[in-house]
Amino acid sequence: MYEALNTGIHYEPLRPNRALGIKDKYEFAHGYNNVCVYDAETMDFVKEIKVGTKPDCHATSLDNSYLYIACLEGLYCINQETLEVDKVLTEIGQCYATNTMPNGDLLVHDLRGGIQLVKDITDMEKIHVMPRIPVIPNGEFRCEIGGKGNFLEGGKYYLACGWLQSKLYLFNVEEGFTFEIFIDTDETLRASDDLVITRDKKKAYCACRRGNDKIAHVAVIDIEKRKITKTIKTGYGSCGLTMTNDERYVVCSNDQEGSISVIDTQIDEVVNTPCAEEGFRKLGLISYIQGISCGADNSIYVYGCSGNGAIVRFFDIANSNKYIVSSKIGKYEQE
Repeated sequence: MYEALNTGIHYEPLRPNRALGIKDKYEFAHGYNNVCVYDAETMDFVKEIKVGTKPDCHATSLDNSYLYIACLEGLYCINQETLEVDKVLTEIGQCYATNTMPNGDLLVHDLRGGIQLVKDITDMEKIHVMPRIPVIPNGEFRCEIGGKGNFLEGGKYYLACGWLQSKLYLFNVEEGFTFEIFIDTDETLRASDDLVITRDKKKAYCACRRGNDKIAHVAVIDIEKRKITKTIKTGYGSCGLTMTNDERYVVCSNDQEGSISVIDTQIDEVVNTPCAEEGFRKLGLISYIQGISCGADNSIYVYGCSGNGAIVRFFDIANSNKYIVSSKIGKYEQE
């Protein structure tokens, strides 16, 4: 049931096919009301697919046959063979975060503080949404929990950030996503978004965007003690988080700087900050990058969120500033 968690490769809820050794044909980034498709190897622009308003997080199925993207009108299901929208789940409502569970289901975080599980996600005749679970009581629009979580005890539990609630939530996957507060309100966790967990399950890392005062950090959590043990200063606007395949490095996207912070988990310090700002400027684009994932070769993909649909691929992240910025208007390579 949880084979994808037992491959020795970091499980990435946005691109879970990689843990199973299933190759990517395409990479994706969103624009204002579209998804931009890129060749995963060359990073060449392929196609623009029209979706709903303000598309946000996207994820693929375990077998990489479908892409799911959250919009204000609901969840758009895109067939990767045809690169067309096969179905829109409007009943899911306004949503923004997508996490593919290791059992093949899709967990969606909505914009009013709830979560919804989607089952049979690769069968457009059977796909269906389970009843909504309210996490934040009386949640209003733009009252949500953090974007990307990760797993404990072989997939039994899902740990996620609280975003503006400044909390951590622990969900019991095997008992209908009942949940408890893992860490109660702590301002250190202000605007905590993505979360990753080390292979030994002893530490979690949370990207904390903080606010508009140019303060951001990654919080380090002792899982057994449920305690914040350290904060690691990162770039301005930290939000997205992933790990390299061997989980040696935690990688954080800094949306206000067009950069990524590379954290060595052996010392819990930033060891490199590759920046694609120059590439965006050369293309005449805004370098507002948020969503992040790790490729099979440990290159890091970061997705533009300014509406231009651009994408960055960073290479040799611990030692270099080599990257490609690609968009529908052109491509820039930094050697």
